[in-house]
Amino acid sequence: MPFPLFAIPLNMGSGTWAITIIASLGFVVMFGLSSAGGDYQGLINTTLENDSLAREKRKNKKQP
Repeated sequence: MPFPLFAIPLNMGSGTWAITIIASLGFVVMFGLSSAGGDYQGLINTTLENDSLAREKRKNKKQP
């Protein structure tokens, strides 16, 4: 009998548990790889720079 934490309410057998665990581990690994390979810091810096430039433009427009 599989571990009864979710097996009874979800009617999951041993094969379904194995597939669920493999899929979950695969998701975590792929998410980690995409996070490591992505340039999220560059995206954040570019967004902050563009926001700063937009604020300066608006500030200069308001002052005659």
